[in-house]
Amino acid sequence: MLKIYYFGRLSDRAGRREESLALPVGVNSVSTLKNWLDTKHGLGGALQDKSVKTMINQSLIHKDIVLQGDEEIGFLPPVGGG
Repeated sequence: MLKIYYFGRLSDRAGRREESLALPVGVNSVSTLKNWLDTKHGLGGALQDKSVKTMINQSLIHKDIVLQGDEEIGFLPPVGGG
């Protein structure tokens, strides 16, 4: 079971901070998961934005990886302030 966490503005857009789900059929990598979640939650490609960082099991990743289906995945948008 995947555990997905949405941080910052992504949680507002997805309408949730976290969710658990089984790896969907045809989804086998981080990139295909992002596409699937963008469509599922109507995020308009927000997860595809290069400024959104992805963490797998609490480690920042910088490339597409194959998913096993039991990962903890976090999506972190850029943080602004002033």
